[in-house]
Amino acid sequence: MKYDPEHPWIKNREACLCLWKCDASRGYISDMNVSLLTDFMCFSDRQLEDYALMLKECGFTGAQVTDMCSAWRPSGSPEFVHDRFKVFADALHRNGMQFTLWCWAAEFCDHGWHDDDVVYKAEDGGRAFNDPKVHAAFEKYYDIYARMAPYADRVIAHFYDPGCLSSMDDVIDFLRLFADKFRAANPDIQIGVDTWGSPADFPEKLVSAGFEDIMLMELPFLPIWNEPGKRAEFRRGVKKLGCDLGSWGWYTCEYETDQIPFMCVNNRVIADVYRQTREQGDGVLVPSYWSEMDAYHVLNFPSIYAAGHLLIDPERDPDELLSESAALTVGDDEAEDFTYVLTLIRDARSGDTWNSYWHTESGYILRRYDAADIYKRAERAAEILRALIKKDLSSKIRMPLKTRQILKLMEPHIEQIRRFAEFRLGYERLDKMYAELGDCEEVRGLAASLSDPIPEYNCVTGLWGQPEARVQLMMLDEFSKRTGIRIPRSASRDFLFKRRFVDRITVEQRKTPGKRMWCSPYIYESGLAFGNEETAYIVSLLVDEGVLIRNEEGLVALADSESVRFDFNI
Repeated sequence: MKYDPEHPWIKNREACLCLWKCDASRGYISDMNVSLLTDFMCFSDRQLEDYALMLKECGFTGAQVTDMCSAWRPSGSPEFVHDRFKVFADALHRNGMQFTLWCWAAEFCDHGWHDDDVVYKAEDGGRAFNDPKVHAAFEKYYDIYARMAPYADRVIAHFYDPGCLSSMDDVIDFLRLFADKFRAANPDIQIGVDTWGSPADFPEKLVSAGFEDIMLMELPFLPIWNEPGKRAEFRRGVKKLGCDLGSWGWYTCEYETDQIPFMCVNNRVIADVYRQTREQGDGVLVPSYWSEMDAYHVLNFPSIYAAGHLLIDPERDPDELLSESAALTVGDDEAEDFTYVLTLIRDARSGDTWNSYWHTESGYILRRYDAADIYKRAERAAEILRALIKKDLSSKIRMPLKTRQILKLMEPHIEQIRRFAEFRLGYERLDKMYAELGDCEEVRGLAASLSDPIPEYNCVTGLWGQPEARVQLMMLDEFSKRTGIRIPRSASRDFLFKRRFVDRITVEQRKTPGKRMWCSPYIYESGLAFGNEETAYIVSLLVDEGVLIRNEEGLVALADSESVRFDFNI
């Protein structure tokens, strides 16, 4: 089949702007070092116009924004966030594009946002929908969301993960309330619902309840479709129900801002995921709508550019698209050098396939690449960036940031790549030396020299830390357990981990002012971010230092809980 803008693979294509605040990850931790240059909420009206035009150049027909209390908390109010949305929606519409609102439909309180009026469970244990207090809470927040209805072309409700409704009947009834409020304000709005974390019979139950005209959203995210035929089965169900099929892209272009975010270049990964997605389900039904996550705004341009154009023509050469994005950013004369930098980032952080890109896969690239090659290329890339920064370059298209700002923001990422490649080379020497000499002073000295963590600099950092630093810690821990050689602790790493744990538990304490909140010692990402042992060690340090106290059940709390007060929101 021949694909072109008039006959694209996916008709409606949008970038989904993930609005976790980049300096307040998931509303749980704060990071004063993060650059706010890429923060969507800090963009001026002119920058939002430029953003819309940039996305149009990427081949998108619109944009989707995530509306949720975690976006409101660091900005102060839903009104401020919606003001930015309205400016953005107006810019999109002026340029012939669409605007989509995506909403948390069963999660209105947490992530730093506190509201005593929010109740999710019926007092008598019955249906949540029938409980006056629960119903009032949902009404309150659906009214807030629906203020954006006149500006939106479609709205997508997200009920699961996070979501505080346990009954599908409640989900269906509240979806009806949600849809009615939006349609009352905008009769032409399209209603969608994504199926992230939902039961298998969710689509059928929705249609049986009268939602025949709803758009059902699947996920391109590959691991959930590993079972042969599973995606095709889902699409057959959607086709049988007569609903529109949408795809809610998450993780394909980059990692979500709240977990292990970093600047990546995913042109080949995106092509690989789209190929697999087509093979798994296009013979049954092709989505009419597809959004791809845009989280590290502007710095994510090479990946978003590849995604938008591959959604038009999935058979295009992803490397050709990378070269095009480079030329658009720095101009034709410097495109070859800039492509060298982008290719290094791809080969050091993502690779060619989902298997090399995703951190739980067997081929995860941070553990697999040729360290000597990446180190040499990183040094060259750093030289190229320094030279480009000195030049007075301008992008060939409208972009929210100046070319020099984009290049400066990339510098610390190249340094992180260089330093991790240097660590990997040192680790290879350490392994070889231990195999030859065993446990000795020379081996311990080399191990100690490798313990300084990869810095975060001013890069966006999620709850799980900087990705190279995280793998560095894992590798050193593995070596220590394998050999019995103790690796010295890093004071700077301990400081970051302690600060973030205290931030996290402070958010919990604010929920119950005047009453001490006791939490699991693994409340920080259930131990997943840094591992159970590391998390337990950080908690023990905080207890020893008097910042936390521990009770007889092993739970922990802030020693000075009285000084913590919750924030007033609305």
